[in-house]
Parts: sequence; C-alpha cells; structure tokens
Amino acid sequence: PLRLRLDPLGTDAAPASASRARSRAAAAASGPATSTHAPASTAARSARVAGGRWPGAPSSIIGMMPDQPPDPRLGSVVAGYRIDSRIGRGGMGVVYRAEHQTLRRQAAVKIIAPELAENPDFRERFLREARIAAALDHPSVVTIYDAGEVDGLLYIAMQYVPGNDLSQILRDEGRLGPYRVLDIGRQVGAALDAAHRAGLIHRDVKPANVLIDGRLAFLTDFGLTKERAAAGATLTRVGEVVGTTHYLAPEQIDGREVDARADVYALACVVFHCLTGEVPFPRDNDMSVLYAHLHDEPPRLSERRPGLPEDLDAVLAKALDKDPDRRFATCDELITAARVVVDAAGPLAESSSAGRRPPPAGRRVPEQGDSASMVTQTGMAAPATPADYGIPGVMGPGGRRAIVLLAGVDANASAVTRVAIGQRCEVLEASTSEEVLQVARERRPDVVLVPAESAAAVSSALKGDAVTRDTRIVLLEPSRETSRRRLAALGADDALALPFSPLQLQVKLRRMLGSGSVA
Repeated sequence: PLRLRLDPLGTDAAPASASRARSRAAAAASGPATSTHAPASTAARSARVAGGRWPGAPSSIIGMMPDQPPDPRLGSVVAGYRIDSRIGRGGMGVVYRAEHQTLRRQAAVKIIAPELAENPDFRERFLREARIAAALDHPSVVTIYDAGEVDGLLYIAMQYVPGNDLSQILRDEGRLGPYRVLDIGRQVGAALDAAHRAGLIHRDVKPANVLIDGRLAFLTDFGLTKERAAAGATLTRVGEVVGTTHYLAPEQIDGREVDARADVYALACVVFHCLTGEVPFPRDNDMSVLYAHLHDEPPRLSERRPGLPEDLDAVLAKALDKDPDRRFATCDELITAARVVVDAAGPLAESSSAGRRPPPAGRRVPEQGDSASMVTQTGMAAPATPADYGIPGVMGPGGRRAIVLLAGVDANASAVTRVAIGQRCEVLEASTSEEVLQVARERRPDVVLVPAESAAAVSSALKGDAVTRDTRIVLLEPSRETSRRRLAALGADDALALPFSPLQLQVKLRRMLGSGSVA
C-alpha cells in the first residue's frame, strides 16, 4: 500500500529567531511530518484549511492536552554546541538554537529523532546526504557546518538565520507584492538550480523552508533531498510519498521518477501562494489536494488576485503542468518568464506610488448652478501646478511635488537639505539599502542623495528593480571633481561635493528636474 509522509499544511518552520521560538514553544507535532524543522502551532495543524488560507481555529482536543515537559537538552552541550533554546520540532527531529563553545558562533542544531537514528541504514544515508548538502556553496542555501553522531545522538549543525520563515510572513501579511515575490523566488530558484547542478533534488520546497532575513532569502531543510545519481538510495523507502501536500509535484504522488522539475513545480506553488495568499489547490482534506495535483487544471492567478497581469496565468500554467516535459527546465527560467511579464505590465497598483496624490478638486459648482452672467470658456485645461496642491516649489512628473530621498546621509547634510528645499520638495529619509529600496518602491522619489560609501549598494538595489531602476542618484562625496568613470562605477547619475550649501543643492535640482523647477 502507498504510505503517505506528508505535512498537510506545510507549517513546519525552519531555523529562525528566538521570538519565533517563543511564539511556538508550546507547539508539538500531532503526527509524523516530513519537514525537519519546527512546526507552527499545533492548533493550526489541527484546524481545517479554509479557502486555502492559513487556519487559526484552535482544537478543543489540543486545548485539553497537558503542557509539554521541559526539554532536558536545554543547557546541555552536544558536539561542542551549547543548546540554548528549542526552535521547534518536526517529523525527523527537534531543532535548537545553539552556540559553538569554541567559535562562539550561533547555529541551528537539529537532533534526529531516536527511532530514526537507531536505524543503521538511515544513519549511513543521512550522513552521506548531509555531506553532499554541505558541499553546496551558494549564498541562498543555509550553510551546513557539521553533521555526525555523538553519544548515540545523530545531529546536524547549520547556519542560524534570524528573522522569520516565509510561511510565518504569509500568515502575518496574507499575500506579498509582485516584485517582492519575484525577488524571493529569484534567490530560492538560484539555490535550487545550484542544488540541481550538484545532482540534488530538494523535494520539499515550501514557504516554511524559506528563511527571510531582510531582503535575503535562504533555502533550508535538505532533509528529504534525493541524489539524482542514486535514485534508490535516499532517506525514504519505496512506496512513500514525501513532501508537503500543497506543494507536491504529480510525479511525487504517483511514484514516477522525480527530477529537478519537481522542484520547479513546487516553487511555482510557492510563488502562487505568495502572490494570492492561497495555496493553488485548497481542498477539504489531503487526499482531495493530492487528487487536484494529479488531475485538476492549474488555477488562474488573475482570478484569485485581479490586477495581476493575465500573462502570468500562462507562466504559472506552464510551471504547474502535470507533465514534467512541458514545464520550465529550471527555476531560473520560471522566475525570468514571470519577471518579463511583470516588467512589461509596468508598475502595478500595489508596487508603485502611481496615483498617490488625488487630482486638484477644482472649483465647486453651486447647487443652484452658475449665474447666467458668468462667462464660460472652452478649451484645454491648464496643466496642474504645485500651487494646485497648495504646495509651492519643485515640480516632479505630471506637475506633482517632487520627492527627494536621503539615503543614509549624515545629520549635517540632512539639515542643509531641509533648509534648502524643505518648503519646496518632499524630503524622505532611509538608512539601509533595504529601507531605501522599500521607500523608493512605495514613494517613487525623483532624486536620491547618497554618500559615496553606500552608493554602490544603494544604486545596485535601485537599478536592479524594475520599479525604481530609473531613479536618478546623486553622489555625495568630498571630491570637487568626480569623474564620469567613478559615477558609472558607483551607479550614480551626478555628484555634489561635500559640504554643500543650500544654493548649490537648489542649482543641482534645477539642472536635474528642469530649469525653473525650483521656486
């Protein structure tokens, strides 16, 4: 008979922050799950998925269960790692936040469940595949530090990533903006493609196995990894279906040969979930979900989230095709195709500031109408000016008030800028390149002022994003003469010598935004 080892809701969490550990400290797995990291609340696992969204109704049965006893491993030392706190548990073991005694390095240590560790075949395969996964050298793959057996415990130590996993972010935010999804998908897809080139198939790509730290995304939990070159030598037995129900490729369900395109299918499911806030095939039970993966047509993104480009439907339909031969061959092909569609559609309502200011209200017509003696003129209305908005000063595109973003400038430059244009422009500030990109996506500044030491990071972030890539960047540095080569190397459009006077900044803005733009 077919044995199922499934995580129905895909809520197992990967190594994360202490705050997430505290929020899940009372969680306990209600049954075997495939993920090797911590589950979300047991209540969420026991609740039925309603409309594909994350469940939140507690179970009365779980509520009557006694609290879990203290973990005896807390405070102990395992393979040189002091166990500080429990992040969570999954079907293959328990994950702890720990510190290496000698290196003083934070790590996430997974201790494999005893019933698995006692199996000699499992131990051999686990250590072999841990070595293979550790050989993956990619910035978006959680680094494996060590693995082995000590005092009868089978363990694996890996990079500790602060922040939240993607499943928690989806529970908190519901759905994400298109460019944010593509940025996450690009990093996870690159990690998967790197694993595929190394001969590995992840087989459990899901939001809980994607860790988010700022703008960085990391793929973790290679516990179900399969070697393409040794199809029969994996951590699972013949006849088992492994993975997480809502992200399983059809060939994983019906026992066909699995290759890298199963991960492409799973990544497409994750992208769909991030864009819509719902899994592709929300059903009442696991068997219905599995049936849908095998037989139902892929859902249309544009129907689940109106406003997304309709051409994305074709991209996701190709990635979610039942036949692996008709899917994208790599994850990069999937994300690139989606990016082309989103870029071609232009700024979307949820990822740009288009229309952020209402048009001028204009003259209000009296209820009884205008006087008969009033002269009526016909013709083209005059273009809107800042005065129409009650704001004198610099005009940006479309007659709106211009926006200047200060990207990590010092207090002196910030004060001079506000004196020079504070009454003429809207002045915004952000510190890190991540914050700059977020503000730029939301507010679409006309000019960004950035000091030389952070110019490369800021320009790379802005120029690499379709929404903000046309933003003009002014380099701030002490040099009075900045060469064109240096501007190009730092991704800047112009330069302004430090320290600058209010008049110098006003002149610079007139040149960049047009003569007469500064009142």
